[in-house]
Amino acid sequence: MHLRFVLVPGLTDAPENVEGVAAFAGSLGNVSRVDVLPFHKLGEGKWQALGMDFTLHDTPSPTAGQTAAARAAFEARGLTAV
Repeated sequence: MHLRFVLVPGLTDAPENVEGVAAFAGSLGNVSRVDVLPFHKLGEGKWQALGMDFTLHDTPSPTAGQTAAARAAFEARGLTAV
């Protein structure tokens, strides 16, 4: 199984959250890879085109260090994180 973890500053980046998800994923025994996906705003224009409020407008993308730390949390549980 491949997992995808979206790293969103202020929403999913708390160390206890990342560690909790990593611990759960590691306990499953069938996770072959975890994709740590840094949040980005590339879809914001689509929301605007649909007349919808993009509530994450002021949310920054995670830094390279934050992304690396999240990957390291999954790797510490024996998982391959990319």
